[in-house]
Amino acid sequence: MHNDKGFNLYNKVIKYDQYIRKYVAISIPNVHRDLRIRLLDENYNLIRYLHEAEYTKGNIRLKNITEMLVTLSMLDLISSELLEICKDNKKHIETSIGLLTEIKNMTYSWRKNPEPNDKTDS
Repeated sequence: MHNDKGFNLYNKVIKYDQYIRKYVAISIPNVHRDLRIRLLDENYNLIRYLHEAEYTKGNIRLKNITEMLVTLSMLDLISSELLEICKDNKKHIETSIGLLTEIKNMTYSWRKNPEPNDKTDS
């Protein structure tokens, strides 16, 4: 990412990815492996759309940022389901929801101003 806002968002997304893989996904019981698969798939999509938005401009960038927001909403829904299912892992799930909220706020901010003001992106 070429600007500070994008770089910070990228770092948050990677931190979220590492956190859910290390603490959340691994502790989901096998009986709910469908939620684990959905969680990891949506997380992969989040990273994918972030990279696509990074390397595109204009309406395509806005579309990718919007896809990121949809993916974030799905991750939020999955996390709230996990809160009800995994009572013993509540602390880690709540922490992941906090990280997700930060990412969502940063993404909304990026959507308001998708094009950087400086011309150093070339």
